[in-house]
Amino acid sequence: MTTELAIYVSAAPEMDPECELLGQSLAQLTPSTRWRIKRTPRAGEYANPDLEALAESQFYLILLGRDIVAPMGVEWRAAQAQGLTVFAYRGSQWTPTPAASVFAQQSGLAWRSYASPQQFAQDFERKLIRMLIEGTPGYGLALQDVQALAERLREAQEVEQSEDEGESRRGAGHGGIILPSSLE
Repeated sequence: MTTELAIYVSAAPEMDPECELLGQSLAQLTPSTRWRIKRTPRAGEYANPDLEALAESQFYLILLGRDIVAPMGVEWRAAQAQGLTVFAYRGSQWTPTPAASVFAQQSGLAWRSYASPQQFAQDFERKLIRMLIEGTPGYGLALQDVQALAERLREAQEVEQSEDEGESRRGAGHGGIILPSSLE
């Protein structure tokens, strides 16, 4: 049985690397989930957001880089009106324009900052997995998918924890006593 979920992404063209990694991440999450991704129209495209696609989405992701571009504000308001689950990220590698700064402050969102597209993708994936697990059965995922997501989250947390430990290692790296496995 295939489950279909949708995410609407508000992002300027400068956020293409993040959007590419998002698509790759979603494609690898669960084998029985089909994702529909709709994104802010690019310059030169039909300038109005696809509010129908937004209304059919379960999740809304806003990626704020250097600037907020039209029609991201309209999309944000529509996502609020729909009551969608919101993920809000700001790239810390850019100096925001005054418009982006004002929007970020006035939006009332709890922005998650990231330094690279890879860092965004890892953090977003973990947050989405938690949301999918907590929201099931509402999202229609099969038990084996929920179990696989929980395992993936556990592994990601172990990797994160080992990275946080840095030079703190297990074993006798800081001194200790090494005992033989058997005494003869």
